[in-house]
Amino acid sequence: MDVTWFPVPRNRVQILGGFWKQWRDLIGKTTLFHQFDELKAEGHLDALSLDQKLHRGRAVGNDWYWGASIFWDSDLAKWLEAASARLEQERDPALEKLVDGVIERFQRAQLPDGYVNSHILTWRPQHRFKNLRDLHELYCAGHLIEAAVVHHEATGKDSLLGVARRYADLLCERFGEDPGKIPGYCGHPEIELALIRLYRLTGEARYLELSRFFIDERGRAPVYFDRERIERLDLREFRPNHPGSPYAYMQAHQPIREQTKVLGHAVRAMYLFAAVVDVGTLERDESLLNTAERLWRDVIDTKLYLTGGIGSASENEGFTRDFDLPNENAYAETCASIGLFLFAHRLLQNRLSSEFSDIMELALYNCILSGIGLDGKSFFYDNPLASAGNHSRLPWPWWCPCCPPNLARLISSLSGYLLSEGEAGIAIHNYVTCRAEFPGLRLVVKSGLPFSGENEITIETDRPIEKTLAFRVPNWTNNPELRINGQTPNTEAKDGYLHLHRVWSGGEKVELNFGMPVKQKFARFEVDADRGRTALTRGPLVYCIEQADNGPELDRYLVSNAAKFHAVDQKETLGGVTVLEGEAFRETGELSQLYSESAPKLESVTLRAIPYYAWANRGPGEMQIWMRRH
Repeated sequence: MDVTWFPVPRNRVQILGGFWKQWRDLIGKTTLFHQFDELKAEGHLDALSLDQKLHRGRAVGNDWYWGASIFWDSDLAKWLEAASARLEQERDPALEKLVDGVIERFQRAQLPDGYVNSHILTWRPQHRFKNLRDLHELYCAGHLIEAAVVHHEATGKDSLLGVARRYADLLCERFGEDPGKIPGYCGHPEIELALIRLYRLTGEARYLELSRFFIDERGRAPVYFDRERIERLDLREFRPNHPGSPYAYMQAHQPIREQTKVLGHAVRAMYLFAAVVDVGTLERDESLLNTAERLWRDVIDTKLYLTGGIGSASENEGFTRDFDLPNENAYAETCASIGLFLFAHRLLQNRLSSEFSDIMELALYNCILSGIGLDGKSFFYDNPLASAGNHSRLPWPWWCPCCPPNLARLISSLSGYLLSEGEAGIAIHNYVTCRAEFPGLRLVVKSGLPFSGENEITIETDRPIEKTLAFRVPNWTNNPELRINGQTPNTEAKDGYLHLHRVWSGGEKVELNFGMPVKQKFARFEVDADRGRTALTRGPLVYCIEQADNGPELDRYLVSNAAKFHAVDQKETLGGVTVLEGEAFRETGELSQLYSESAPKLESVTLRAIPYYAWANRGPGEMQIWMRRH
């Protein structure tokens, strides 16, 4: 296997304007400060004092709830990562002061041997590395390491990196297959991803080796979690009512190379699979990469929501049977869709194919972005595809605030996911208004997405340079048009990308225009929740109907397969969006008895649909993506 593609780093791609600049700035100027205030109010910062009197939670009745603190350190770490990426884009002394203050708390809490975990050190010091199944120690360590890498890259400082490296070195000393080491792994995969990021920054081989050990050891019989349970004298049966293997929830039911179906907790699965691709890539391990692609196909072909959401069930925050995709009861956790995005991005570096970048785009514009309100201060943990009006955004999902800072760190780092480079050239995956720097060459991209399919890429060079540029053609467009300085060049189409090889002299303008027709979508028969229903999409956006535009009882509306919908720009609606308006029918009248021999009457109406990501921003009300077909 020849690895030829590598992500273009964040610091070489500057987002200049448009849709994502607005979102990035909203997060940088509003969301990060709101999240910090909520984390402080919850007690996350005080928890690092390691004082039981300060290690509290939100008041519930007359009691204090502090159980969620097993993963509080990870929430702080994700916030640190998001804030650090923001500082890389724009200097903000107030934000930098908050970042430095949180880092100082981690420094003070860290033990001389490198260990740091506020929950364990405060409440269960005797349980260090003795309940890997449940206590999220390595998960918290993983997010701390990821934050440290980004903080160092963004600021050049070693303050958090020093904390992370001391902790990572301790993990290398304590875990592994050598005699005297712990042959275990975390119940929530994440440390595997983090160690790879630390390895790439430092070149320290043992971080890569430990990540590979965690991946290879997971799921082997006898399962390590049984051993540690016996050693700590925990005689309770583990998850006796869990569907299938109880260890599928934490991806420990089977060695990774033997898996053919995706089971269990969706976030844990995606983080593990992303790390599998990382290790497979670095070590040229075809068996790991083949496994990752096999599991990718299972997710995309049988378990993916139209919005890019995954994990349909709240019971396990994850997967059930194939095609089990309910709408109103959909879980579709924001973090799970972020995990899918990360998984797809890693696969894309090994095989340049739009099947991966299309899913990245789908998840980003729909399920992920649905996770934050237009005010930047309200959030969804789960993202259903229908609502009776009882699903509202929260200022803070206090019982498990993993999604808000996770979303913030992704969007703050979005510039690092837009392009790739390698010996084969430069590939543009996601069209965002930006400036990208390469040796001897610069690309200036202007994009109208997600509401307009018009894109312009200006090439700047120091001298004539021979290079291939590969442009993704999204799966939602018809008849893409590519021109250079007004002329149509010869291109090679391969796996959803247009490859253009030539000598660039500088000053060339590439116009890449994607038609954005309104499309109706229909689900497979096996998806029983969507039988007899249709949904609307335009470009990368999935649309929904809301009570705010169409009145209550949305299920009275019926849409014909031949209905015509057209795009209408609404600058005053939901921050400025393109809505869809078109023909529909509405059932009228009320039956006076339970059953009748008369069919409901239908009236012709105009139906309005808005981008799904913008729903629930105008107060409580019904919402539907999948509408009845007429």
